[in-house]
Amino acid sequence: MAIALSGLAACAPAFSTRTAGVRIVPGRLAVGPAIVAVVEFDGNGNLLPRADWAATAAQNVDAAVAARVIASGGRIFVAADVAHTDVTYGDFRHWSSGALQEIAGKLTGSRASEHRSVADWRYPQSLATWRAALAADFVLAVLFADAYETAGQATPATAGGEREAARYRAAQTGIACAVDLSDGRIVWCETARAAFGDLRTPEAARRAVGAIVAELCPKGDLP
Repeated sequence: MAIALSGLAACAPAFSTRTAGVRIVPGRLAVGPAIVAVVEFDGNGNLLPRADWAATAAQNVDAAVAARVIASGGRIFVAADVAHTDVTYGDFRHWSSGALQEIAGKLTGSRASEHRSVADWRYPQSLATWRAALAADFVLAVLFADAYETAGQATPATAGGEREAARYRAAQTGIACAVDLSDGRIVWCETARAAFGDLRTPEAARRAVGAIVAELCPKGDLP
């Protein structure tokens, strides 16, 4: 899966990432598995998707998000928790991935859009059955793109693994958005782009997640 989120900039004044009058209570927030894509640029300029790296990074991101959400009184969920509803988890995940990428593109100016607010993105079906199944008012969708570049010429590996460590210079881009289950609108988004470190390490994942969800879930990581 290719996710283009590079170069996120501050939101332009004409585009709102917060919906006035909507209060998100952390205890009524649910979050599912994050969407994480990891790619590597080799020395020849080729873009190589790394599903194996993405799987490890996703585990760390999910753990970091869960720690914050649970500490703030919310809950996590998986596909089985909404399997009996009239909206499949796969459909919602596909829609939220596309919506978050479009919002990121709007923020950077890389995608043309007449939308003036994140609330202009709305899930096309009722999410009332999700609201009942999850006992939540909002679902938090999280997406990260992690791009690695080869750091110069490869050198022979050493016993300490210096070659492996030298290969990675990463800048992660993340976006988190809250979907109101009462009407399917996205009502809040936060983005960040920085060199948080390798998302395949728990520490870097916690830093990256904190940058985009701390406003909603300020209590931080669980011990």
